[in-house]
Amino acid sequence: MTDTVAQPKTGAERIAKVRQRSVKRSKLIVDIVSYVILIFGSLLMLMPLVWMFSSSLKVDQFHVTGSKLFDAWHFSNYATIFKQLDLVEGFKNSVIVVVPSVLIGSYVSGLAAYAFAKIRFKFKNALFFLLLATVMIPFPVIMIPQYYIFTDLDWTDTLLPLIVPKVLGNIMMIFFVRQYLAGVPDSIIESGRIDGAGHFRIFNILILPAIMPALAAQLILWFMGIWNDYLAPYMFSSGSPTLPVIIASLISYTDTKSETHLNMAASLVSMLPILVVFAVFQRQIIDSVVLSGSKE
Repeated sequence: MTDTVAQPKTGAERIAKVRQRSVKRSKLIVDIVSYVILIFGSLLMLMPLVWMFSSSLKVDQFHVTGSKLFDAWHFSNYATIFKQLDLVEGFKNSVIVVVPSVLIGSYVSGLAAYAFAKIRFKFKNALFFLLLATVMIPFPVIMIPQYYIFTDLDWTDTLLPLIVPKVLGNIMMIFFVRQYLAGVPDSIIESGRIDGAGHFRIFNILILPAIMPALAAQLILWFMGIWNDYLAPYMFSSGSPTLPVIIASLISYTDTKSETHLNMAASLVSMLPILVVFAVFQRQIIDSVVLSGSKE
């Protein structure tokens, strides 16, 4: 007995099969085009990093441009920057600034976002928009008044001007976490109130785990901003320089010599903590993009 392949019995079934094949073919084409565009975009994004690594291996600053990418492999440049620059001191000062600022500041920002999103009080919206309006004030406008304030407090040439304002929270983090909290049901808070818990206990036990993805995503962005900040440490804490201030000392404004190859090596070394933080919080960042909040 010979096997027979079942054929569509009606014209409607044939049309449905043709449409299904057409949809699959179109989806395959869209996926291929999307992957090609994403791969091309990724290569474009990686090119500056590749150029930095190549430049960091050059023999001197005069061979950075106008030559092949990897025509030299002078890994001794990395040893040179540790001899010429006090990178260990810069790392230590940067860590002292970043750790309390990010950890305490993120917690305070989460508390503020919870208050603006879930607690009813007078002038809540007005206070929130007033707080948000301060984002539109550029730092150069307030840096001179801040300098006089820190001078009166005898904080200049210390790390306090870089730490104290940041542990009080980050406005953009408050905004994004408040928006994220909109997807958290009020029934969670009501259940905590029924059990006799106060707002601090509700936040620590119920809300904080729920907002951790959004908090982690904003944390890494804030970490990058603080770690790479140059102007504020240069103005307020030149006596205790952070890593960007120390790296910038390689550039001379009074001489034609600019140690570009060493600058690139030092910059790559300073990127390592950011890569580590991103690797640790990668899952939370992806979750925050999805914004998969709790449901009723």
